[in-house]
Amino acid sequence: MSVCESIRYLEIGRGNVPVVLLHGLFGSPENWRVIMEDLADDYRLLALQFPIDHQSNRRHTDFRGIEQLTDYVEAFLDQVGLEDVVLCGNSLGGQVAVDLCLRDPGRIRRLVITGSAGLFERSLSGGERPRVSRQLVRDRAEDIFHDRKHVTDELVEEVYQMLTDRKYVRFLIRIAKATRDRNMSEELWQVKLPTLIIWGKDDTITPPFVAEQFREGLPNARLVYIDDCGHAPPIEQPLQFSRILRKFLTSPIPACRSLG
Repeated sequence: MSVCESIRYLEIGRGNVPVVLLHGLFGSPENWRVIMEDLADDYRLLALQFPIDHQSNRRHTDFRGIEQLTDYVEAFLDQVGLEDVVLCGNSLGGQVAVDLCLRDPGRIRRLVITGSAGLFERSLSGGERPRVSRQLVRDRAEDIFHDRKHVTDELVEEVYQMLTDRKYVRFLIRIAKATRDRNMSEELWQVKLPTLIIWGKDDTITPPFVAEQFREGLPNARLVYIDDCGHAPPIEQPLQFSRILRKFLTSPIPACRSLG
């Protein structure tokens, strides 16, 4: 994996304000589509594909750490010619978004994180290496989503096929370890950007106490919970997520703490 890898992304909307969206470990730009379509009349939305999706050439030794994904986002911003962006990330994407804000805050207008890694994240494996099965995949997916309607047979089969590729599994384990090792608790105070934290009230992977820790650590942050929602609010509650995000984006910067 390298910054030179062909950069893939989904773009919707022609507004003046660019909003860059970063997905989680098993995610894709499609996770953001409903939100992007809802905001397309007023914003330029770009959902980046991290170079961590299932491909036969993924090798665990190619991944060094979270900063490598941050490099990738910077390369994307350079390629598309983006400055003064709104940066929004879910789970792993949230951690990368915070890392970029620490590295280059002048490039970011506002920050949005949801179910973000970087402080605490419950391991889906429970610390073990269980035998991969479709039932195991279904059980773990049901930990991610509050509403089990999102755990479709198609999703289970897609993830199951990924996890039968042993090289790719080693690659994923390397990423998960890097995510846990990169604890940001002592650095959050440096991110003084207007920040919106959107969190699923029923998130069991990064429970609500993690959202509270982010709010305490980020100097200019506002926290909004979404009921009946787990670890992936952009997928489970996209229209509610979009409404909250729009309110944040249209609020004056000094008033960002007064969102209701």
